[in-house]
Amino acid sequence: MTDHQPRVPVRTFKPRRRRMSTTRASAFERLLPRHGLEVEGDHIDFAGRFGADTAVTIEIGSGAGEAALEMSRLHPDRHHIAIDVHTPGIARLLAEVERLDQTNLSVVHGDALEFLRRVPDESVTEFHLWFPDPWPKVRQAPRRLVQRANLECFARLLVPGGTIRLATDIDEYAAFARQECAQVSTLRWVTVERAHDRPITRFERKGLDAGRQVTDVEMVRVDVAAS
Repeated sequence: MTDHQPRVPVRTFKPRRRRMSTTRASAFERLLPRHGLEVEGDHIDFAGRFGADTAVTIEIGSGAGEAALEMSRLHPDRHHIAIDVHTPGIARLLAEVERLDQTNLSVVHGDALEFLRRVPDESVTEFHLWFPDPWPKVRQAPRRLVQRANLECFARLLVPGGTIRLATDIDEYAAFARQECAQVSTLRWVTVERAHDRPITRFERKGLDAGRQVTDVEMVRVDVAAS
């Protein structure tokens, strides 16, 4: 196992500050140690923690957790890891994990790109990137999550044949992502129909209400020698 680490020049997110109620703040403090994974630490032994035959999926930018909860419900044979920096959203997700007893869903509160340093190579079946921030201004482009450096990291962590699933309602972002993917030899870009198991999030509803079209993509890890 190699110990590569993702190198990212700037954050791919903008921290948001919002106060939580006393009840939600208390739940956050109580439930994060129970259902959370630390951002920093040694490599995680997924097989030892979740079971030798359990596939692992990672959602980056899980928001309030609607998609994470639905995906973990639809795929009880997988372990889902939902990551976000937004504290109120994580608090809400933790409360739902507890209420529903969703034992195949773990939560990470913090920067996903830092957490990925803990993830062993070839251990993730799917990455879910649902409507990542498009950072539309030219000067903001380096903050985009889907760019070559990050895709190379994701590809290394994927099992052979694993996928990065992306959905966006911004055409320019989809075109940018395709260009970045083309620079990663271990990924193949495939435009797909919306899968039945992909939940419709509130971000998607906003885009649809605004008349925007959604692009669904799978970036599949391939064997370079065979591609």
